[in-house]
Amino acid sequence: MRYWVRYRLAFQVMFYATVALGLYLGMRPTPPPVAFSGMAVLYHAGGLFTCTILSYLGHPRWHWWVRLVLMSAVGLAVEMVQSLYPTRSADIYDLYANSIGVAVGLAAIWFWRAWSRRHFHSGVVTRA
Repeated sequence: MRYWVRYRLAFQVMFYATVALGLYLGMRPTPPPVAFSGMAVLYHAGGLFTCTILSYLGHPRWHWWVRLVLMSAVGLAVEMVQSLYPTRSADIYDLYANSIGVAVGLAAIWFWRAWSRRHFHSGVVTRA
């Protein structure tokens, strides 16, 4: 973890920039281009997964429930604003995709922390 600490400011900048980009793309009046029907699910789930992971790298001391609430609030805010535009539409399936992205991100963080605790705190550190 000490290795990541020196890049914490960079991860924080990436986290806030990614959240800002997601809010901009999600809240603008015209929808982003969609190449195939499942692309919107990838936008939602992938975007919030990325934001959840970057939130851990930028702010590792946040509790898991803080990440859950903040990332869910971002997804909900985007859907609420989309419902106000006549050219956009809010969809319950987008909220499901948002929730899946956040849940998978939280699970990845949990697995990473469990693996690193077991691997690095066991007293044996292997180097390749």
